[in-house]
Formats: sequence, C-alpha cells, structure tokens
Amino acid sequence: MSDYQDVLVSNQEEYERLSRMIDSMLFLARCEQPQASIARQTVDLAALLAQLFDYFEYVAEERQLRLSQQGSGTLQADPQLLRRALANLLANALRHATPGSCIQVSSLQDSQHCTISVHNQGQAIAAEHLPYLFERFYRCDPSRQQSGDSGGLGLAIVRSIMHLHGGQVSVHSDAQGTCFSLHFP
Repeated sequence: MSDYQDVLVSNQEEYERLSRMIDSMLFLARCEQPQASIARQTVDLAALLAQLFDYFEYVAEERQLRLSQQGSGTLQADPQLLRRALANLLANALRHATPGSCIQVSSLQDSQHCTISVHNQGQAIAAEHLPYLFERFYRCDPSRQQSGDSGGLGLAIVRSIMHLHGGQVSVHSDAQGTCFSLHFP
C-alpha cells in the first residue's frame, strides 16, 4: 500500500509541474500576440514588495536568508504582471543564494526611468550563460532542476513582461553575486 501511495504522490507532483509549465507556455504565447495589452496603474513599490516578502518569508527563513528592500516610489505598470516578474526573480534569488546571506531588492527612479533590481549573493553565473538566460527552457545546469521551479520558463516570462511594458531586463553576475534588473521607461 505504501508503494502505491508513493507512486500516486510522485504522479501528482509531476502533474502539477506539467500544469505549471503549460500555464507558463500559454502565458508566453499570449504575451507575444501583437494585440497584447496591459492595464497600467500606479503601483506603490514598497507595498508590492512588502506583499512579496510576506509571501516568500517562510522560504527565506527555511533557507536562512534575509530579504531587504531599499528604495520606494511609484511606477506605472500592470500590477499583476509586475508582481509575477518580481516573484520569478525572487524565487530564483532564493533558490541560488548562499545560506545566511541577504537578498536585496532596490529601486531607483528619475524623471524618465525606473529600475528595480534583485541581488543575491551566491555562485556567479558563468559569462557564457548570460546571453541565453532569458531563452525559453534554457538552464545553466539541467541537473539542478528543483521542485517548484519554472521548467526553464521563469526568466523568459520576465523578459516578455518587460517587453509588454516597453522595458528591458538585464543580468550581471560576478563574485559578489547575481543581480537581475528590470528597466522601465
């Protein structure tokens, strides 16, 4: 009976993983439609980050990580899409950060641009991987697949969300850690 239950649990986990992947692929397909539009609203960055930090608090504590916010302000963006992009970046940062370190989310604004950055300390991403990180299904190390990950679609989704906003996403990685930045016009 125990073997049967183990198989059912394993099948359920695989079904959920495939379901998330299909949802992500459908999301990407919708984003790429020429008529795709977004519902821009004024987003309070401090409030949005507080919600995301509350959501990820347990995972951060479990992995002995701290979440820190620097900067505030408002941004004209689709709140649900912005939340999804930042959640993807935070999930990656939590997955790859060195235990005991801090994940720093910062925002910088001037009259024409807003940049939101997610920085984590951890092993650097090799330079040869950086140009491909935002490609669908790309993984630096396929053996590092973990439960709950996006199946290699998370960063492609972030890039699509930024394109919908007329912005860009960038990455920098070195011995001090990895920083993903969302650049809004």
